[in-house]
Amino acid sequence: MQWLLPVIVFAPAIAGVALLLFPQRPAKLIAAGATLAVFLLSLWLYFGLLNGSATTFGDVLHPQWAVDEPWINIALGTFHFRVDYALGADGLSMPMIVLNALLTFLAVVGSWHIDRRIKFYLALILILETGVMGVFAAFDLFLFILFWEVELIPMFLLIGIWGGARREYAAWKFLIYTLVGSSFTLAGIFLIYVQTGGQSATYQHYASVASQLTGSLPLFGGSVSLPLVLFLLLFAGFAVKIPMWPVHTWLPDAHTEAPTAVSVLLAGVLLKMGAYGLIRICLGFVPQGVQEIAPLLGIVAAINVLWGAGASMVQHDMKKMIAYASVSHMGYVLLGVAGAAASVGGASLLDFRQAALTGATLQMFTHGAITGMLFFCVGVLYDKAHTREIDIFGGIATRMPREITLYSIACFASLGLPALAGFVAEYLVFTGTYALLPAQTVFAVFGVVLTAGYLLWMLRRSFFGPLNLKWRGLTDATLREAFPLAALAVVILFVGIYPQPLVDLITPAMQQTLHTVVQALAVH
Repeated sequence: MQWLLPVIVFAPAIAGVALLLFPQRPAKLIAAGATLAVFLLSLWLYFGLLNGSATTFGDVLHPQWAVDEPWINIALGTFHFRVDYALGADGLSMPMIVLNALLTFLAVVGSWHIDRRIKFYLALILILETGVMGVFAAFDLFLFILFWEVELIPMFLLIGIWGGARREYAAWKFLIYTLVGSSFTLAGIFLIYVQTGGQSATYQHYASVASQLTGSLPLFGGSVSLPLVLFLLLFAGFAVKIPMWPVHTWLPDAHTEAPTAVSVLLAGVLLKMGAYGLIRICLGFVPQGVQEIAPLLGIVAAINVLWGAGASMVQHDMKKMIAYASVSHMGYVLLGVAGAAASVGGASLLDFRQAALTGATLQMFTHGAITGMLFFCVGVLYDKAHTREIDIFGGIATRMPREITLYSIACFASLGLPALAGFVAEYLVFTGTYALLPAQTVFAVFGVVLTAGYLLWMLRRSFFGPLNLKWRGLTDATLREAFPLAALAVVILFVGIYPQPLVDLITPAMQQTLHTVVQALAVH
């Protein structure tokens, strides 16, 4: 079974290169077949983890289907540089692997109407899938940052070639923001590598020595906390990707100009790379650095929630509204991590820390599914009306009953309606963080009210009321167009009604991370 994870990671890129050699007609079928196969294989891994031992599977110290082979081993004087080809899957990475596989398959199906340079377009989507899969499957920090950078190239080209009128501006802004942030992250990786003796860059090694990363660095004529410096360097790239206020401004531009399927992938999985890095690397390897800044991180999380929701309320473009909504909802992930790391109560509040961190991780998955569905809904409407302006519509629900039904499910899930996926994650985050960071949580909860406001207002203005006769010729979503929406609706309903399989998968990984956090609290 060890071969399965490398196949899931690299098969999309191989298929992407291969389809360039075929005629244009079968390119879509090849891409759809390859992405469907990867999705089915990822489900095989997922159900394999659920059947594992409840005490040993699914955490950073006990990855499943682990591959660890020597790759780069160089000695430069007294400096020893080592990179392993290390892959693995656990309860934190597995949901993201499945989500990436699902959304990429649906993105290919949702791109069926594109004809312009379709082979190159689909090849880039498949290479992008490999880059994102590698980020979630890598178990060596240098391999992680390599996959992180690989993802930039296809996304830059997808926005820059197939985007809207301002596509070049949006593509370059995305690239520059991400490159600047990841350069700090790379510096942090080198620093943590040197500070831990340069023996190994594998996740297991860093998790085992995390509580020992103490002391200070001589900087600016004085001394600065080593864990804090490590956290700030590592987190810089993740903050841009999440995106965290105030380095979020690239996201609305990228979403507005990107094709629908690219927006789905950007919001559904690329933003999760930043949240994944925050939990896996920052909280898992330098917990004391997160603890030192946890109250401030909670404040920034509340700003993220309220700023994104407030900006969404004043948008006229549906895509831009959903983009700012993503900024708001990713604030819940920041809040959950801040609560889990807060130096309040020590081990006595372990259950609340567990709830906060589990909710943050679950929010990564649920937000990906919900926001992906929202962008698909906007894409269907745009393909038919050639506009995304909210106020220009009116009463079109009578013309598009299938579209409005699925769009409403996505909106209700996004605003946290019970029995839908968004409610479960937000409830866990708020329950856990209120005991640890009460003031920040109270402010963040108000974001739920704002979310309900802008989503319901948008539905009211665009779909209900008297029919604007300009749109009397609109047709409903076809079965092909509705397929991605229906597939994500099933995921949203299933997780909302029965989240236990996903929570069971996540829990061991969160327990191990919190064990590291509590150890660091004791040292501190």
